Parts: sequence; structure tokens; C-alpha cells
Amino acid sequence: MREDDILRMQWIADPQISPDGTRIAFTCVTVDAEADEYRTNLWLQRVPAPGVSPAAPQQLTFSGRDAQPRWSPDGAALAFVRKPESGSGSDAPKPGAQIHVLPLAGGEAHALTSLQGGASSPAWSPDGTRIAFLSGHNPALDTPDYKKPKHEPGRVVTKVEFRWNAEGFTDWDHLDHIWVIPAAGGEPRQLTTGTSFKEGAPQWTADGSHVVYATDRRAEPWFGTPLEDNDVRAVPADLAAPVDGEGSLLVADIAGPLAPFVLGPGGRIAAVGGVRPAVENSYTQNDLLLLEGAWPMRQPMALTTGADLAVGEGVGGDMHPPRGGGAQPLAFASDGRVFFSHTKHGTGHLAIADPASGDTLDLTPAGLDVVCGTAAADRVALVIGTPGSPGDLYVYDLGARTLTRLYGPNEECFARSKPCDVEMFWYPSFDGRQIQGWLVKPPGFDPARKYPLILQIHGGPHAAYGFGMYHEFQVLAEAGYLVLYTNPRGSTSYGQEFANIIQFKYPGDDYHDLMAGVDRVIARGCVDESRMGVTGGSGGGLLTNWIITKTHRFKTAITQRCVSEWATMWYSCDFAMVRPTWFRGAPFEVPQDFAARSPATFIDQIQTPLMVLHSEEDWRTPIGQGEIMFRGLKKRGIPTVMVRFPGESHELSRSGMPARRVQNQQHIRRWFDHWLMDKPAPEYGVPSPGA
Repeated sequence: MREDDILRMQWIADPQISPDGTRIAFTCVTVDAEADEYRTNLWLQRVPAPGVSPAAPQQLTFSGRDAQPRWSPDGAALAFVRKPESGSGSDAPKPGAQIHVLPLAGGEAHALTSLQGGASSPAWSPDGTRIAFLSGHNPALDTPDYKKPKHEPGRVVTKVEFRWNAEGFTDWDHLDHIWVIPAAGGEPRQLTTGTSFKEGAPQWTADGSHVVYATDRRAEPWFGTPLEDNDVRAVPADLAAPVDGEGSLLVADIAGPLAPFVLGPGGRIAAVGGVRPAVENSYTQNDLLLLEGAWPMRQPMALTTGADLAVGEGVGGDMHPPRGGGAQPLAFASDGRVFFSHTKHGTGHLAIADPASGDTLDLTPAGLDVVCGTAAADRVALVIGTPGSPGDLYVYDLGARTLTRLYGPNEECFARSKPCDVEMFWYPSFDGRQIQGWLVKPPGFDPARKYPLILQIHGGPHAAYGFGMYHEFQVLAEAGYLVLYTNPRGSTSYGQEFANIIQFKYPGDDYHDLMAGVDRVIARGCVDESRMGVTGGSGGGLLTNWIITKTHRFKTAITQRCVSEWATMWYSCDFAMVRPTWFRGAPFEVPQDFAARSPATFIDQIQTPLMVLHSEEDWRTPIGQGEIMFRGLKKRGIPTVMVRFPGESHELSRSGMPARRVQNQQHIRRWFDHWLMDKPAPEYGVPSPGA
């Protein structure tokens, strides 16, 4: 496999199963290499009868700008979102994406909305006569004669969180609110409003009288407590004038999160969340909840209590569909049980919970990555990945208890670029804890030979590697490296205690978990210990920096979108770190704690040549974090180079522009090839091999 395989890959996203369970609409994501853009179109896959081979899917739209397909209740039409064509030349603001409707019996899609603020998240009413949706349109400001100023005006900032990675600055005048429009066309009506809060994707009550949504009504949630979180609220669908939060109806509220959620028979609600402990954790695992009764509902039943499952979570990968969307499956089955997803030991599972017995059952086997899915008529449409595939389209049939693969879009690509073998294994750490790891082996791997080794470290820190595909790892293995990746303490999918044990101690003992994994592979006799490298992104970049302050075992390192100095991170990142989850106070309150966990404090101990990869619009770990490592090591005379990606965010390696994703991987390989395989790399200003 090569770095530019990304340009030929296709991704299946947001599979939506029809109400009768016979068809699946999905978004197919492809790359337009010439334009250096992703294209998204809608496709249709028919679900075959048992024992019948699936037919090829049918492409429904061709604009390259379509996503979020949603079925009408009778299955005769799809509502979806189409982005406007790119282009400039006018001072008037460009309209955002709009809701369109495609009749499946034939005919062209037609635009249903034309709001300056755009529209998204369409949801059909139960009788199919109306569509609720989200829009940031502000009728008072987005008038036809509005012209944007020649230069961006100064921003007045009054809130602790005012910008968000990969999204931009928060526009408080254009927050997402609930709207509704006749499905046959007409004037949209705004149901909710306000400049302090926004609403989540809408759902309808069974009688079509109300639109229900999740929203966080806290004015300053970053200063809140773990016992406060979002509510589920509702508004009448026939409102003549929009209401703010005070005019909405409280549907469900608990001392903790309640989202995502789904409405079920009898007004029941299934949700991912849970009642939070009074003392806040660094990580608190979610449960599957069931709420029922009159509004407001306040006493949830936790259906996964005691199972210690990471409900609603997935595993990491750099091959999940970019720009395509999709959510983890959550739905009621016809018998009252609840479909949900969870991760356990690096596997993403589709599962079902029985409220009557309290039992949960995994419906898909270990060794898979459940990326996203939806359910209807006791069937679940799923995108499922593996270490060797970004994700194929599957359907699970509850009655037949079968999981059937329907379509894989990358068979031709992988026929030319065969993925390398990946081995899963467990090993004990310094204190006896069992750690799960994976080893990607070069083509033609010979255990009697000695190979260069690269240790890869995930971010989060509360995230997990697993049985998803990492193209970056495959490219390095193809180049002749053993690639090791593991889930040290702090990782999810191993239970609440394992994930939260690093609170106030990050980085810390996770370093020993990683080194124990390296030692375990070395003990096999297939590693050249003089040719080892280490890399990771985000929290993995932090641990990369930390490792090279602790040991000189690695000949070189690459830190990606890293953290290097916690105090400046506290002051400058997009999310507010003001609550005592990672540190017991602010930098001015416990400066010694911030210094003790910052690699920059120990930069004088580093002897390892370092490449710093960072995006200039990364607001999750601002680029100054990478600059600290770059300048500090330059001052000390350590071979160091920084590669900066303009216009990219923290998501560069997962959903950045295609050409830059290829360049990112090329830089990684070139740097490792220089230090671990003695290949020249004069562009980095480093010594020639053997010098």
C-alpha cells in the first residue's frame, strides 16, 4: 500500500435503512484528485432475500454534494442535504446547504428550502406531510439586501469557549434551531430560537404533534458540574411563532447526559448517557438508558449496569468516512428490546438489550469495527470495517440472526494494494495489567529476520485502537517496518476503572505500558533495536514527546498535533479545561502539577531527532504546542524539523484535504526512512546517512 491510495479509496457513510427494511440508502464518499476535494453522492442498495446474492447498488445522485439521506414513512422518497456549488464573485453571502427531496419512482430531486443560513438533519413527520430540520438561518439578519463587510469585523468574546476545532468561531447569531416545512413545498416555519443555545437533530412524536430534540440549556456549561448536562425537550409542531428555551417542554432530564436518544413505542426513550457521580472523573463510561412515563421523565433504567461496556463508542481509525457522516446504531426492535453499539477490547459491537430481563447480547462477533448504522423492521444497516478494510455495507437480520455483507467499494483498489497482515496479542505490563496490542507485519514477514520497529500511540487519551483500519500503519508496514500499536491504561473499551485510572496522572504509567509492549515484541527476536521509531497524534503526540524525555531507546520520533506544555494548552485550546478532570486546579493554582506532566519541562533531556507535524488551524492542540518542541530542540542542536499544514485542523490525518493527507504520510515515511533505513532526506536539513 502507498500513501496515495487515499486518492482511489471510497467510503460508505450514514447507511439509512428503509421503513420496511428492504432497501438501504447511503452516502458514498470519493476523492476528486484534480480538484483535491471529497465528493458525496447518494446510493441505494437492495436487501436480498435469505440465500440470494445481493445485486450491485444503484447510484441515485451525481452532484458530488449530497448527504444525509432520510426515508419518507412510505419509503417513496428521500429527503437529503445538498451543498451549494463552490464559487465566488459576489458580496452577498452564499446560501448554505439546503433540504432536497428525491422521488424514488422517478424524476429529479427538487429543493425544498432556500434559507440563507442553510438547512440540515431532515426528519419526516409520521404521516409524511412535513419535514423538521435544523437551520442557523436568522430572519432578522439574513435579509436579501444584506452584504457582508469588506473586512471581517472584530469579534467580541465573552464566553470561555468561542471557537471549535474544524468548525470555526461560534456564531451566536446563527445557532442551529428547529424548523418545519410542508413536504410538498411551502414556507418554512421556525419553531425554536435564541442566541445562547442550539438544538440537536429533531425527532417526531408518534402522533406528529411535537418535535423532540436534545439541547444543553446551561449558559456556561464549562463551569458546571457533572450532575448537570443536556435535556431532552419538545415543541409543538404547529407553533405560529418560535420559542426560546423557556417556551419549550421538558421531556426528560437526569443528573447527567441524555444524548444521543431515540423515541420508541409508547413514548419511551432509549438514550446513551447516565447519572454522573458527584466527584467528576476524567472519564465516565456511558450506559444504555431507558426512560418512560409522563413528561418530564427523570428516573432512567440503566440497561447495561454491571456490564462495564463503553456504550455508544467506537474504535479509532484514519479510514472512517470523511465528510460522510453517520451515527452509531440506536433503535427499538419490534419486541421492545433496544439495538445499541458498544466497544469491548478493541472491537465495535452491535448489541441488543432486553429491558425485561436486563440481559444484553452481542449480535456481531469480535474483530470488527462497527462504524455506523440504523435500524428498521428488525434489520440493521451497518458499515463495518476491519484492519484491512475501511468499511463495507452489511445488514443484520434479527429474525434470522444473520449478518450479511452487501457491498464493498474498495475491492478493486485492494486487488492492486493488498493490506498487510495484522496480529492481535495481549501482554502484561509492569504491574501485571493485561494490555492489548496489534502488530502490522511487512509483506513476506520472516520471524527470523530483524526489522525496524515503529511504535504508534493513540490520542484521546480516552479512546481506543482496535480492529479498524489505519492506512498510515499499512503504508509503513509495506515500506518494511514492523508497526506496533497498543491500548495503554486510559484507553476505552476495557471498563471504567482502566480508562479513568490515569486521572491526574497523564502522562504517567501509560509510558510503562507502551514500553512493555515494545519489549514484548523485541523478545520475539524480530526487531532491530538500533532502528526503532515512535510517533503518535494528539495525546499520542504528548506521549511521544514524553517518551523521548524518558528514554533514548528510539533512534527518531515524529510528534503529530501534539501537546508539549500543559499550562499554555489550558489557556489556548478550544475546549475549556477549567473543570478538575485532568488537573486538580488551574495552572496558577497548581503550577507544579502542570510542570510535572509537561514534556517541555524536561526538554533538556531529549537527544532524539524529532519531526513535528502540526496544522496551522488546529484549535484542539494549538500549533504553539508543536512550536515549543521545535524551538526547544533547535536551541539544543538536536536534529529537528517542523512541517506545518496551512488551512488544516486537528483532523488532518482523518479528514483533511486529500492531497495534504497524502503529503502528511509521505513526510512520516521520509523521516523514518532517513533515520531507520539510511535514506537521504536533504529537504529536512538533517545529516546524510553515515555522516
